[in-house]
Amino acid sequence: MAARPEPPPSTERPRGRPRRRPPAALTAGALAVLALALTAALAPLLPLPDPALGDLANRLLPPGSPGHPFGTDGQGRDVLSRLVWGTQASLLAGVVPVAVASVLGTLLGVVAGLGARAVENAVMRVLDVLFAFPSVLLAIAIAASLGAGLVSMMAALAVILVPAVARVVVTEVARLRELDFMQAARAGGAGWPFIARWHVLPNIMPAVSVYCSALVGLCVVLGAGLSFLGLGVAPPHAEWGAMVDDLRQYVFTAPLLALLPAAAIFLASVSFNVLGEGLRRHFDVKSRYTT
Repeated sequence: MAARPEPPPSTERPRGRPRRRPPAALTAGALAVLALALTAALAPLLPLPDPALGDLANRLLPPGSPGHPFGTDGQGRDVLSRLVWGTQASLLAGVVPVAVASVLGTLLGVVAGLGARAVENAVMRVLDVLFAFPSVLLAIAIAASLGAGLVSMMAALAVILVPAVARVVVTEVARLRELDFMQAARAGGAGWPFIARWHVLPNIMPAVSVYCSALVGLCVVLGAGLSFLGLGVAPPHAEWGAMVDDLRQYVFTAPLLALLPAAAIFLASVSFNVLGEGLRRHFDVKSRYTT
């Protein structure tokens, strides 16, 4: 008798395995942030006019004008060029303070969560003092004392974000501290540097990364606000908040010109918030399993 052919191997994925497809929000947010980063990186290579070069004979041209797709501002500078070049300063104002705050805040939070009770109390009291001041007013005061400029603005934003990141880390460490594997590590004689490196940091990074990705969008808005008040990027350098301040006097005569940098701030903030939501869904254990 002829042997019966074996059935082909099943291509159906076993139920209960993690989905390999990333969440749609993560993909959309990552693509939007990548587009912003490429715009900032490729700005010197794009065939755009000098963003600081004005032409008073062609001032306040409406969007769609020949040679100026987005029009010109009150000094005759090309708005599209200033928007593209302003991406660099606006992204730096959003990413750098959050990166600095994430490192310092994580360090403070881990030390407070794993250290002695006296160390934890000292760190938390310092954080409480910083939390007592309204964040925006504290950033304005720091930026004003340091002087206008991109570096001063980033330093001010980093200072107001450190307590927020540290509070998130302390909360996560307090949750991990009561779990069995942490108790076992302490019972085995492991010191807090070993526990922090191998047990705490890998478990708090998802929460910190989700929180910090949303903070970048907030920082873009706050940085634009400081530039709007004259405490950020100094003219004639392009930055979205400074563009809003420069174009707001023409809001009745050329409203579309004033809306363009505001729309750029809004889209950048939304992009980072969508990325944060995608990361949250990606790290959510329940959403990674099918039933």
